[in-house]
Amino acid sequence: MIHYSIKDLENYTEIKAHTIRIWEQRYSLLSPQRTESNIRFYSHADLKKILNINLLYLNGLKISKIAKLSEVDITNKAMEIILAKSVSGNEEVDTLLIAITSMEGNEIRDLLWTYDKRFTLRELYSNILIPLLIKMGELWQTNSISVAHEHHFSNILRDFYILKINDLEVKKPNNKTVVLFLPEHEEHELSLLYFQYLLKEAGYKCIYLGKKVPLSDLAVSIKQINPDLVVTNMISRMQQKELTLFFDQLLKSCENAEIRIGGSFCSEIQNHIPRKIKFITSEDELLAS
Repeated sequence: MIHYSIKDLENYTEIKAHTIRIWEQRYSLLSPQRTESNIRFYSHADLKKILNINLLYLNGLKISKIAKLSEVDITNKAMEIILAKSVSGNEEVDTLLIAITSMEGNEIRDLLWTYDKRFTLRELYSNILIPLLIKMGELWQTNSISVAHEHHFSNILRDFYILKINDLEVKKPNNKTVVLFLPEHEEHELSLLYFQYLLKEAGYKCIYLGKKVPLSDLAVSIKQINPDLVVTNMISRMQQKELTLFFDQLLKSCENAEIRIGGSFCSEIQNHIPRKIKFITSEDELLAS
C-alpha cells in the first residue's frame, strides 16, 4: 500500500498542510490512518480525493459546499470540469486518448506513426504528447484512467522513441559525448528518451544508461567514458535530506563534466539545485553549447 504524508499532499496540491488539517477537523473531508508507530498517513484514494477537492475549490466552489457532497459527487463534478476543458480543438490528443482508454495498442501505434509523418518529433512532443500526458493525469484523478492505461501507453511510446532514435541519421557530429541516466528512485523514462533524440540530432555521441542507475555505478561509467555532458531528469519527489545527498554525490561523480537536469520536480526545487548543475527549462537550454 502506498503511503503519503501530509507534506506529500501539500506538494501535490499546493494547499498548506495547516489548511488540509482544518479541512479534516472542521469538515471531515479526509480521514488519515496511522502506522503502528502512530504516524499519520494518507492512501492513494485520499490523494485522488484531495486533488479533486482542490480542483473544485480552484473553480469557485466553497469548501463548506464541497464538504456536503458525497465522494461520488466530488469525483463527478471534478470530471465535468476536466471534460469541459479537454475539448480544446486538439483532435490528435482526443483521438489518441480514445485509443488509450480502449487499450487499442495497434491503433495507438498507427496513430503515432501517422502523426510522425505530419509533424516533426519536436512538434509531436510539444503539441500532442505533453498535452495528452497532462490530460491522462487529470483523468487518473477522477478514476477515468488507471495506472494500467498509463503503463500500456508509456511502453508503446517508449518503443516509438527508441525506433526514432535508432533511425536518426546524424548529419554533423560535434565530437562531444553525453551520458543520460535516471536516478535509482526515478522510473519516468519518456522525457529522457526525448532528450536523447534531441542530443543525437545535435551531433552528440549518446551513452544511454536508462532508469534506476545507482550513483556508485554512474561514477564508474563516468570515469570510463569521460563525457562532456551528463543529463538526467527528475519527476518523482525526494525528501530534502535525500535530495542534498543525491546532488552531493552527483557532483562528486561528474567533476569533469557539465551536468544538466530537467523534470517537473526540479522546477519545484530550483532554488535548491546547486549552481554547478544547470536546470533546463527548454530544448535550447538542453542543447546549448
